[in-house]
Amino acid sequence: MRHVIVGASAAGLNAARTLESLDPQGEITILSAEEVFPYSKMSLPYLLSNKVKKRDYLFLPHPSKAKLLLGQRVVNIDVERKKVETAQNKTFSYDKLLIATGAEPYVPDMELEGSPLVLTVRNLSDMDKLKDKLNKSDVKRVILSGAGLVNSEIADALAELNIPGTFVIRSSRMLSQIVDEEGSEIIAERAIESGMELITGESITKVQEEGDHVNVFLSSGKVIQGSCVVVGKGVKPSIDFLEKTPIKCDTGILVNEYMETSVKDVYAAGDVTESIDLISDEYEIHALWPVAMEQARIAATNMAGYSWKYPKEVSRNIVNLFGEVVFTGGISKEDAYDVYKEKEGRSYHKILVRDGKLVGFIFVGGVLNPGVYLAAMKNQWDISHLLNEAIKGALSYSMFKAPTREVVNI
Repeated sequence: MRHVIVGASAAGLNAARTLESLDPQGEITILSAEEVFPYSKMSLPYLLSNKVKKRDYLFLPHPSKAKLLLGQRVVNIDVERKKVETAQNKTFSYDKLLIATGAEPYVPDMELEGSPLVLTVRNLSDMDKLKDKLNKSDVKRVILSGAGLVNSEIADALAELNIPGTFVIRSSRMLSQIVDEEGSEIIAERAIESGMELITGESITKVQEEGDHVNVFLSSGKVIQGSCVVVGKGVKPSIDFLEKTPIKCDTGILVNEYMETSVKDVYAAGDVTESIDLISDEYEIHALWPVAMEQARIAATNMAGYSWKYPKEVSRNIVNLFGEVVFTGGISKEDAYDVYKEKEGRSYHKILVRDGKLVGFIFVGGVLNPGVYLAAMKNQWDISHLLNEAIKGALSYSMFKAPTREVVNI
């Protein structure tokens, strides 16, 4: 059996490992568009902050039997002839194909005069460029376009280096895609204390390079300066090469419960996919490392001839920003169903409950066991008798699995 995997992401590598164990006689080929060996992209901010001292620590082990080909950017898939075509004029035949190309940064339209100082942070080469700009420019302040997860993590890394940053945010708050106003206020306070500046309700219209720095023009007409601009306006699945194929896509590749696309023998896993969300019961992107690993394992298992189902997924994020743990899941930024909130000092807790089941939460500050909250939501355990513990961030597995004791009044 010939297995071709497009993308040497976490999903691609885990799929290859699974195939090696389930189809040891199979031929496995991994095609990577990048020229470097696969690495952990989620650790890139740690390389910037020097929490990871050597870039070699980021490189991931790749399966020993699979053939890994670097610098092969796929430009088309001929699903009738079962062939993958690359920009390097190579063609690869497959019996089973996995698409694991991940996602790429979304860059909004803006007028650029000297684009080398406008950066995104998705690849190792992006991080090398950012560090180079910080080293060479006398203007140390970094302009951060957008205040989503990526740019917030970059700002946290800059704070570790005592480098100031300025967020330019079109909306009214940080992390508007995953937290509500109350949660965002606390995170913003910590960001400001860490040397960050927030400019809300503004967009960047023009970036002008001048010497070793940039002049950044905002929609209000205000002009600010920085060493460079880091664009963190979200990511989009890398699916442009599928335009000429019948593989059904919306924002990402639509997959069924077997991680198979609309085309037979073509599977997809990781950030490039959309799968059914447990809470909304609609197709959503779940761009998370553990999701990518599990989706890849299920997809590869089915490529090897089995029929394993991937359960419905839930959105969640956990990140440490400016000294605070931010943990969100499910319906988090909205106030829907039964809403419980608790704000005390620098901590903010919020849970959303539907028919006694957890459907969303925000924890800024302490939560004893994040995994329990995820398990409660994924398994839809009844928490109606545990609301006090749930809002306190104190749920534990024993609360759900402990045997019931009969209470006897003497």
